[in-house]
Formats: sequence, structure tokens, C-alpha cells
Amino acid sequence: MKKIIVILLFTNNIVNACDICGCFMGILPYDNQSNIAFFHRYRIFNGYYAQHQRGIFFPSGAYRVMHGNHSNNQAVDTTKKYLSSDFESYKTYELRIKWFIHSRIELNAILPFVDSRMREDTIKVKHFGLSDPTFLFGYHVIKKIHEEKFQHRLILLSGIKLPSGNYYAKDQYGNRIPLILQPGTGSVDYLLGYTYILGYKKYGLMLNTMYKINGENYYHERIANSLTMNLMTLCKIKWKDWLFIPSWQSYYEYTKGLYIQNNYILGTKMNVLLSGVGLDINYKQIALSFAGQWRLYEEKTSMDAMKSKGRMIIGLTYNFNQRNYLIKEKNQR
Repeated sequence: MKKIIVILLFTNNIVNACDICGCFMGILPYDNQSNIAFFHRYRIFNGYYAQHQRGIFFPSGAYRVMHGNHSNNQAVDTTKKYLSSDFESYKTYELRIKWFIHSRIELNAILPFVDSRMREDTIKVKHFGLSDPTFLFGYHVIKKIHEEKFQHRLILLSGIKLPSGNYYAKDQYGNRIPLILQPGTGSVDYLLGYTYILGYKKYGLMLNTMYKINGENYYHERIANSLTMNLMTLCKIKWKDWLFIPSWQSYYEYTKGLYIQNNYILGTKMNVLLSGVGLDINYKQIALSFAGQWRLYEEKTSMDAMKSKGRMIIGLTYNFNQRNYLIKEKNQR
């Protein structure tokens, strides 16, 4: 059973469950303030290329109730059936904290929990657990935010992901579930990136790029280094104490895929571009965020692969009206 499930899942795309979407936590206003936030992300794979299936965003059991793990412990028919009800889904719940210790220095902590699910014909796998926390250090190299019309900012980012999440979870029969369904990866990973923000009057543009250097876990499994990019164009609409920020967002992700015992697993490459709309609603120091993104392009790694249908993001942020910093600037001393 375990061997069959591994083969079925690894013919599909590898999902980086810790993709850092919006780690800069906010897109004006309060983009230079400490905050605390809760974010929920949903990523879905559904519809086989081999059957030219379009796929749907919420297949049965992918988001809501999914009963049971494996339907039985008997021999499984290995003939591929390409059912439209098959899916892989990943729901992430994140507590995010940003703390400015200086007007140019920010510290970020992200604590995620992951609910991963898979259905392949009669085989069902699901698991919920603590994932790997991420810590990011950001330095604001360019910080021009108080001009009346023009705003300009460049933030350099570096960080680390620690292997605190479970990466040895087992199913009800005592078999270890595949790595892509584990809450954690079991490896120490390092992140390097930047965020660039450009604003003119009520319009803005934001580009976030993150490169992730992935380590190896106890089982000698390693996901190849990955690159993610977020591009956002936005417009600010002010009404009394409310600020509405509609946006168009694009997300790109690339990784060569999975290695086990230094052997590359074919069909695990991820090269996908998603795009869609977003909306931030700000009332005083509270911000509510929505985003939906759908596949524009995806490299076909295997005809047996399921399509990356898209993802959804919801977030609630409280921004502190920060006036003082732990490290004061020279003119404040």
C-alpha cells in the first residue's frame, strides 16, 4: 500500500507547503508598523492532463469534511483510472508576527499549521499538524514613504525555516505518508529575497522574490531549491475611515522537484504561474485581505499529473500604531 501511494503521489507536482506569499504582511497603509496577523491559504490540484479534464476549485472532500484515511487495506488495482474526483489539497493556517525594532529593521515570525489531503480512486489520505516555523529578517535599504505623491521602498530579506513540524506521520496502518503530505519537511532551509514597492498617488506596484535553499531530512529526502515571485499592482480607494485596495496579483513558483537518496524522482518538477484578483479592506488599524489565483501556465511534467488549479488566500491583520522602536535612530536620541 505504501509503495503504491508513493508512486501515485510523486507522479504529481511537488507542493512547497511553506511558500511565502505576502510575507511582507501588508501593502499600504501601515507598511512600516508592527502587526499581528492570521492567514489562511488553500492550494488545490485537480483534473488530469491525460484526460483533458478542466478541474474544479473545490472538489468534494478537498476543503470541507473528508471521512476516513484509506478505504481499505487490501490489494489496490494499480491501473490508472484518471477520476475527475481525484485531488491533492493543502490548507495552511498561519499566525504571523512582524516587529519593527528600528524604522528600517523588521523581524518576522510565521507559525503554520497544515491540513493536507489526497484522494486517488479508493485511496484517501489526510493529515493535520504543526508545520515548520519561518523567521525572517528584513532591512529597508530604500525607505521613501512620506512623500505626498511618490513612494519608493526596497527591503532585503533573509531567514531560516526550522524543522519543528512532523515529517514522520503515519497512516492508520502504520505506513509513513509521503513527504508532500507531511506537515513538515524535516530539513533546515534558508531563505533569501527582497520586496520592492513603488507608489504614485493612489496607484502602486509591489514585487516580492524569494529563493529557498532546502536541506535534507533524516530519510535522505530533499526538495530542490525553489524560487517564488509575487507581483501585485494595486489602487487605493479612500472613503471616510475606510480604505479599499483592489489589486491584480500574479504568483510564480519553480522547483526541480524531489530527491530521495540523491536520486531525482521524475515527474515532481513544479513550474507554474498563477494569477488573479485581490482586495484589502482597511478600517483604521484593522485590515482584511482576500485573494484568488488561477493557473495561467504550467509545465506538463507527466501526463499522469494533476493540474495546479489555483489557490485562495484570506487574512486578518491588526496594525499597531507604533511610535517608538527598540533601536532608536540617531536623531531620536
